[in-house]
Amino acid sequence: MAQTPNVIGMTVMQRLKETGEPATPENYERYYYELSGLPRPQKIAAADPAPPAAAAAEEHALPGKEFVAEMMSMLRQMLQEVTDKTATLAKDIGEKNKDLSGNVTSLKASRDKNEILRLLSTVVMQAGGIQNTVEASHKDLVETRRALSSMQEELAETRQLLNEDALTGALNRRGLDQTLMREIARAQRLDTKLSLSMVDLDFFKKVNDQHGHEAGDQMLVHFASLIKSVLRKSDAMVRYGGEEFALILPDTDARGAHFVLARLQQLMSKSPLVFEGKQINTTFSAGIATLRGDENGHALLRRADEVLYAAKNGGRNAIKIAA
Repeated sequence: MAQTPNVIGMTVMQRLKETGEPATPENYERYYYELSGLPRPQKIAAADPAPPAAAAAEEHALPGKEFVAEMMSMLRQMLQEVTDKTATLAKDIGEKNKDLSGNVTSLKASRDKNEILRLLSTVVMQAGGIQNTVEASHKDLVETRRALSSMQEELAETRQLLNEDALTGALNRRGLDQTLMREIARAQRLDTKLSLSMVDLDFFKKVNDQHGHEAGDQMLVHFASLIKSVLRKSDAMVRYGGEEFALILPDTDARGAHFVLARLQQLMSKSPLVFEGKQINTTFSAGIATLRGDENGHALLRRADEVLYAAKNGGRNAIKIAA
């Protein structure tokens, strides 16, 4: 009999637990196609090859989408099974209880010893049948509950993976949309300040050209770690694209945002990347915009991006604030 996606998916989850491997989208996808015997879909090559960092992010993103889609399919099927089981249980118990009640009524009214013994035996058997039905259904429902709980945990972990850039650990564009929308709503609700900064490494192409793409990737990881060191827990860092990052700074005005970026500038000047025994120094340019009234995320990003390019066109290694 052909296995359903639900059965294959649950087998994959069990295999991951047995091997102790993390339930990442990549591991899930590998075991899913291995156990199902289905051919893996071929990725279509782009006309222009993406840089290694972007390729790595895309490579992580595709399995993640398939993973979530498969998990959601499994979840829907399992919930349907729970509904069917409980409906069947209710109907079964209702019918057995009706028969049991009829025999109990007859037992109460009977005065014949043999009839009483026969009815009593029937009542005991029917009561046992109801108990067995309930116990079997209870066991099934407990197992289903455990499976659903496990899926809930895996989906929570996968959601985080899908919102993160694979190389730097920063939020990706998907994470940006969710975080920025939430922080803008909070700032407007509480009438607090919210600043956003667009930050771009200067002459990043030279790092790739002179030292190779691996050095470029390491520079991005290094830069992201320096950014994290100057941010608060309430702040958020997003890899917006390539060597460009967005910093979401709640409860922060333009002056406070400038202070954070000035600290980052000092740290960058004192902390060059060491790659294969060589020091690689670089700088960054940044643009800052503070949320206006009922401004939306798109407009806020656009204003921060405009002053970022003004900083780059003005000579780089500069921080500019939007009017």
